[in-house]
Amino acid sequence: MIYKIICYICSPNFSAMDRLFQDIVIPIKGLPFGESTFRFEIGEPFFQAFENRQIKDADCSVRVSVIRHQTLLDIVCTVTGFVVVECDRCLDDLTLKVDIDPRLTVGFGNVEVDGDAADDEDVLVVDHAQRELNLNQFVYDYVCLCLPLVKVHPDGKCNLEMLRYLTDSAGNETTPETETVRPFEGLKDLLESKDN
Repeated sequence: MIYKIICYICSPNFSAMDRLFQDIVIPIKGLPFGESTFRFEIGEPFFQAFENRQIKDADCSVRVSVIRHQTLLDIVCTVTGFVVVECDRCLDDLTLKVDIDPRLTVGFGNVEVDGDAADDEDVLVVDHAQRELNLNQFVYDYVCLCLPLVKVHPDGKCNLEMLRYLTDSAGNETTPETETVRPFEGLKDLLESKDN
């Protein structure tokens, strides 16, 4: 996934929702050359601020490792912990492990990002005057992307009472075998009468 964005994250028009929870914000103005590390904790309020109804609860640690070069920042966001979602089978809470380390290359102004970095990582271009970088959206997107398409408990771990209820409900809505509708039954009679 490659994209270049000119962003002004510190502008007055930036969404006020970012102040509702601990932001994943790193300073980039005056950051020393070499590697710097920042740590954050995110939970349910982080995902609620994005109006995410899929993730019901969360407890994740975010470790942001930043390597500053002359005109670029190489960023690795290591996110570990868990999120709680609804099981697609029994509708009970399902805890899913999160263990990701997405990478981001940040350039300043009109800097050109080298081809290898552009092929392997997301690329973000920011204004020279920007003092800090808000990584909320970046972390949120990658946590959501790491979740499986089908979210179900391992076999035998689903809520049996709910499964029984769902099975009974589905059974009541089906047509009994004795009353099976056969729409092409009349065609068979027509073919037989044509042969005679």
